[in-house]
Amino acid sequence: MGVSKQAAQQRFVAKGAPDPSEGFSRFTDRARAVVVRAQEEARTAGNETIGVAYLVLGLVADPDSTSAAAIAAQGIDLDDARRTATATLPARSEQMPALVPFDAHARRALELTFREALRLGSPAIGTGHVLLAVLEADDGTGVLAGLGVDKPTVEAHVSAVQGT
Repeated sequence: MGVSKQAAQQRFVAKGAPDPSEGFSRFTDRARAVVVRAQEEARTAGNETIGVAYLVLGLVADPDSTSAAAIAAQGIDLDDARRTATATLPARSEQMPALVPFDAHARRALELTFREALRLGSPAIGTGHVLLAVLEADDGTGVLAGLGVDKPTVEAHVSAVQGT
């Protein structure tokens, strides 16, 4: 006898757990600001897609956020992170779409935010969860990993602060 996916979720997924089908409704205001900042940065740079580097720019934009604090706690200057991420951006595009979409890599990172929040037992997705998801999606090869940002250390910081 099989169990439907819905029945399994009702039984094993905690009530109030983030659900990717809810879009950005479970994101905190600061986490939403990261996404909006990434979109603004891509548009300003004249790029036709929003990549993970733009999410990094959004993560370091607010020095009071959990993500920025977790990066700074590892001895990484936020301005250095910004410069490094900016250096990896693609060249300006000839044509800009009306709505700049996320590329597959950035979309995957945003989808992973739900898993990171669920794993840490948080009903909301904060900037720390976005940071953890970016580190997971980059798998040790991205801008932040290149600067020395360590996912277990970030996770410990996010677990201690849990949110914003």
